[in-house]
Amino acid sequence: MNNFLIKNIGWNVSKSVKILVTRRNFFYRENFNLALANNPYARTMENIKILSDKYLPSSPIFIKQVHGNNIINLNKEPKSFVGDGIITSNKNQVLSVLTADCIPIVISDITGEVVCILHVGRKGAQFNLIDNAFKILNNYKNSFEAWIGPSISKDHYLVDKKIKNSFLRIDNKYKDFFSKFNNIYEMDLVGIASYQLNKNNIKNIFYSNLCTVKNNNDYFSYRKDKSKERFGTFVWIE
Repeated sequence: MNNFLIKNIGWNVSKSVKILVTRRNFFYRENFNLALANNPYARTMENIKILSDKYLPSSPIFIKQVHGNNIINLNKEPKSFVGDGIITSNKNQVLSVLTADCIPIVISDITGEVVCILHVGRKGAQFNLIDNAFKILNNYKNSFEAWIGPSISKDHYLVDKKIKNSFLRIDNKYKDFFSKFNNIYEMDLVGIASYQLNKNNIKNIFYSNLCTVKNNNDYFSYRKDKSKERFGTFVWIE
């Protein structure tokens, strides 16, 4: 478990907050895919059972991720499990997102009273997913910190001018997160997410500093090989 449970992040959050990230090879299994795509249903269920039985305090809650801006608040009766973020204050309730280049972001208040996990891709960044999370989190009146997991680095995230301009129409400061590369642009998705977290008064952000493309032996990457497989990021309050 020590190889997968994230320790010594360096943040000031209570030690009761636990984060676990799976890898391509996990628990003696190759291709530990947690998505149903490119995987027999039974195999995916077996992988989830391994996580629940051996690593997590309860069965993880999965949501239908749609690259939108909906946040599911488990402290209230959710109307739907379609969205790209989850929030809970319940102990041992395991939240999860599945990714393969998009950013898994864990947010917690420093007391460990409430945790949030987000699946932030380009559209999530553009559609204010982080801002929507804080519309709920700010009700707790606590100090929050964030951790950014393995995701695509700007060196490998190439986009066209149309995408760049779609961000500049929202906030001209986004220009700092696009670098010209031949006739296209390198997009710093992690930088954009960090900027959005800063705007929501998150001053302490901690990074895995792992690029899913550069570390493709450990993590699935859609940009690297059009992978439909996904690794998981999980968070809970112990």
